[in-house]
Amino acid sequence: MPRRSAPKTPEPDLEVDAADTNELVDGIEIGPDAEFFAAPDDLRGKARPKRARAGELDPIEAAEAAVARMADRFDDWMAEETSRLVTLFAEADETEFDGEALEAFHRAAHDIKGQAATLGFPIAGRIAASLCRLIEAKLETGRLPRELVQQHVLSVRAIIVEQAREDESSTARRLADRLDEVTHDYLEQIGHAA
Repeated sequence: MPRRSAPKTPEPDLEVDAADTNELVDGIEIGPDAEFFAAPDDLRGKARPKRARAGELDPIEAAEAAVARMADRFDDWMAEETSRLVTLFAEADETEFDGEALEAFHRAAHDIKGQAATLGFPIAGRIAASLCRLIEAKLETGRLPRELVQQHVLSVRAIIVEQAREDESSTARRLADRLDEVTHDYLEQIGHAA
């Protein structure tokens, strides 16, 4: 089948009037050498939806089935990630939260932040996100409240051990809310954007 070429769109007017130079548009200065491009065509109309053939699995259903098959391992994965976080906290504490130990500790907190909701522990993910903000502030300001960091680590651990899922535990939810508040107040106090 021969290929058809796309219809040509008219070229936009690329000339800028000298009077219009150095204008501010959305806070950006436009100089005399600025180039303007026309918005590309809306490509949604060019894509064809894929229709499943007889006997083919729907990709979304296949992905959901794969997640369901792995769900029984989620608790073990979170327990391993939490154990890693606790170990790396101790190592970072020994170095007074500096260098590679702090970076490894931050990666562990960041991993939990990203995985916890998918693995069924969204509250642990919230607390890990708050912990990440504290560590990132340390990287910028050099200050880190050890006790508050430790409370975050122990809270994540308690949530996993107690199997506290968001819809089941108002205590875990209140704990996450309070840690968020204290972290926000601390970051505001040291002048770090939360």
